[in-house]
Amino acid sequence: MKTEKHTTGQEALRALTAHLIALMEAKAERRFNLALSGGETAKQMYDLWVSEYEDTLDWGRLHFYWVDERCVAPDSPDSNYGHARRLLFEPLNIAGKHIHRIQGENEPEGEAVRYAAEVEGAVSINNGKPRFDCIILGVGNDLHTASIFPHTMPLLTDPRSYATAAHPESGQIRVTMTGPVILNDTPLLVPVLGSGKSAVISALEESDYTKHPTPAIYVVSKATDVTLYTEYL
Repeated sequence: MKTEKHTTGQEALRALTAHLIALMEAKAERRFNLALSGGETAKQMYDLWVSEYEDTLDWGRLHFYWVDERCVAPDSPDSNYGHARRLLFEPLNIAGKHIHRIQGENEPEGEAVRYAAEVEGAVSINNGKPRFDCIILGVGNDLHTASIFPHTMPLLTDPRSYATAAHPESGQIRVTMTGPVILNDTPLLVPVLGSGKSAVISALEESDYTKHPTPAIYVVSKATDVTLYTEYL
């Protein structure tokens, strides 16, 4: 894993965005399939993209997918898609045909099957699994990633492309990308920002799965191309 530490969270997100632009420029095919995560860092990233990258990123090439989604309606304050719609897609007038959301209002198990089929029919296949051109991946304080939590470790090797998981505290059901898709030779850009994340950052940099047997450490220890973006704390 490569780590980039920057003076501020904004600078870290600018570096992440520069990496994304470089990946887009390196791909000959016009369509670029990007998988997004939710959370507070994603909201900061969307604000930055709208304020600084409206004319820099080639938005017409991007097709947006989700790493995971809460099983709520799209207008719910818990919806990852809802935040992206309000903060990114609407301000930049992103065409609806470029937005491929997990329909969190649907029955979860059926939606996981439906969304997996949608992704598998649109994204390039590598090793029998969808391969995104880039995944922006979040990490929680408990070292979960996507909606794969420490109590749902089998999802790291689940043969399905998407599956369901319950949040360990709230019990809220999520639809999540599984480990084999995350680890399908895709560049992973991992922003971990804020002073409260120092223990998370240390564990990620150590990448010792025997010491921290958690989803995020499993992913970063096995990924072929992962970059952590953070701040000097």
